[in-house]
Amino acid sequence: MSDIKQQIARAFAFAGATLLLGVVVFFFTQALIPFVELPDIAGSVFALGFILIFLNLSFALSRRFCSRTFEMERFPYILALVLMLPTVMLSLLTDRFSGPGAAAMFFGMITLSVLAGAYLGIKSGSRKRDKLIREALETGGMESNDL
Repeated sequence: MSDIKQQIARAFAFAGATLLLGVVVFFFTQALIPFVELPDIAGSVFALGFILIFLNLSFALSRRFCSRTFEMERFPYILALVLMLPTVMLSLLTDRFSGPGAAAMFFGMITLSVLAGAYLGIKSGSRKRDKLIREALETGGMESNDL
């Protein structure tokens, strides 16, 4: 398989897995979404929980994708948006918010967290990939010198 076809296949596989993961996250957290609107410290705690969930998932997906390929380094931003898409669509369809202001705040919050996770994941994945290549070149050079 040519290199470009392999990259496209990898991108589709990651996008499909990310969409499925987004749906799973929504179904496990759908009951907690209205608690983000609470005015006291509980609302802030639930908001922080959602931020951390989406940040970590986006970071992990982006890091894994970037550690596997040289091309398509900006594709994790698309993956980040695909990750939050089921939560946005399904929470709007199931009417989880008391008003449009609360929904906009929640969607803005998770958008920023997935994009930040993608940015950090790209940086970390590139470092991990470079480290693995460097280690492979060092061990490959040592074995060829031993012969």
